[in-house]
Amino acid sequence: MSRPPAILAACIVLTAGCAPTSGPFSDLIDEGWLVNLDDTRAALATVARHEPHVVIPEDATEADYVRLALERNPAIRAANQRVRRLAQRIPQAESLDDPVVRFAPFGEMAQTAAGEVGLMTSVSQKLPFPGKLEARGRIAAQEVAGAAQELQRIRLAVVSDTRLAFWSYYDAARAIEVTERSRELLTQIRDVAESKLKTGTVTQQDVLRSSLELSNLDNELIALRQRLTTSQAMLNRLIDRPIDAALPVPEARDLDQITFSLAELLAEAGRANPGLRGIRHRIEGFRERLSLAKLNRWPDLNVSFNYNLVDREGLSGVANGDDQWWVSFGVNLPIWTHRLDAAEAEAIRGLLEGTASLDDEQNRIAFRVQDALARAESHQRQVVLVRDVILQQARQTVEASMSGYRAGRLEFLALVDNWRKLLDVQLMYHHILSQFEKSFAELQRTVGRDLPRASEEPK
Repeated sequence: MSRPPAILAACIVLTAGCAPTSGPFSDLIDEGWLVNLDDTRAALATVARHEPHVVIPEDATEADYVRLALERNPAIRAANQRVRRLAQRIPQAESLDDPVVRFAPFGEMAQTAAGEVGLMTSVSQKLPFPGKLEARGRIAAQEVAGAAQELQRIRLAVVSDTRLAFWSYYDAARAIEVTERSRELLTQIRDVAESKLKTGTVTQQDVLRSSLELSNLDNELIALRQRLTTSQAMLNRLIDRPIDAALPVPEARDLDQITFSLAELLAEAGRANPGLRGIRHRIEGFRERLSLAKLNRWPDLNVSFNYNLVDREGLSGVANGDDQWWVSFGVNLPIWTHRLDAAEAEAIRGLLEGTASLDDEQNRIAFRVQDALARAESHQRQVVLVRDVILQQARQTVEASMSGYRAGRLEFLALVDNWRKLLDVQLMYHHILSQFEKSFAELQRTVGRDLPRASEEPK
């Protein structure tokens, strides 16, 4: 019996069917998107050991919190794992179906001149029409690319939220600091009023008014500390720490100006914004689906190797027991065109949907860029005006008012009013500075990447 060649042929078919294909996306495997089970288990062990407590340096800046958020934020870790999960679909899409092995050991077997058939076997492999596996791989790769852009979008969102939380924390901390210093100044004013009351040059109303203002400041400090606690909890959440963990008070910052043109920002947003890039990948995915839908109109080839074991004792006197083997070919018949037509129509509608979504997103991004830039530039001008003009005038006014009140040339109510205006201007300065930084953070998020300051060297 000529069994060795037949068994060898069967092994070849099985090996060809089970071997992974090397499609046009094998570079993703080389880049580490596709991980084996040992890598996955190691990653799970790392997550299980994740330590939520981290020490924040006393001089921590916005950049330090952003770095921690990028390293520790759970939403970023989840999006990264989603990309890696979807990357596992590429080899699945590019691989052949499993070969089918059939055995028929029982039943009324055929009686042949060579002998009675004792066992019927076959191995078959489906071979898709050329281009189908590659198209499936490209569809899966576009899904991975879209998920990668979603990961980038989440990273930008986390970075922006961290910056917003930091500057809310900064604003509350500075407001508390300014209010406490202003309270000390008001205490000095009250002491002057009490001294003048003892000499009989003023009435008790001046002392009572200063005490009332001190009580108002204490009430404002309560509200400011609540704002500080809320922003502190938000920062801790974004960097994956207990929400009540202590944070250092940020150091005072001065204005770091920006200079951009709207046209440059719009062009950069068109290139870097992950929302736009994700829609483009989705459009490419529908284009690949249309290509696959057209390829599905062509039949697939099914190759089968058949092998029958024949007994030596047969009805014929010349029975020799030679085994039987043969190779057969078959194709499917894609005749149900309504299904194929619907697949093409769905892909075409997807292309139209993606194109419309891209136009809408481009319009939305353009508005957000223009709005964020306008607010940032407006806040920048306000910061300069308050810092260089209004704040200096308010300080000079309070100093002159203190001298005038001591000399008896100014009413106490005018002094308190000037003191209150100085406090409001100091609070306004830090608030507008924080609003400028928040607007700049939103601008960077909309554009899709970090933008240089005017003080930085161009890259």
